[in-house]
Amino acid sequence: MFEYQVKEDGQIARIYLKGNLSIKDTKELKSTIKDLIEKDKREIIFDFQELAYIDSSGIGLLLYTYNATKASNQTVKIENLSPEVRTIFAVANLFQAFHIV
Repeated sequence: MFEYQVKEDGQIARIYLKGNLSIKDTKELKSTIKDLIEKDKREIIFDFQELAYIDSSGIGLLLYTYNATKASNQTVKIENLSPEVRTIFAVANLFQAFHIV
């Protein structure tokens, strides 16, 4: 099961992810992210504290977010990677693309 919650504070949007992010969940989340980008949020933060797993479509969604925000000087950060998700990031060589906190 996957859930997410968005909290906006001025120019910062924080997205809390919980459960397993897979292909069936990315469409709705992508729509939410597009809305945040269009609102010109200066910083989009993904909080992975309760995210247990992310598949390739979830990684694709993160890369979409990175590319969509790069041109407008918006920042994407990822916080609280679990050891399991950290391993996936290492294998996919994502540490160079994202600001990991």
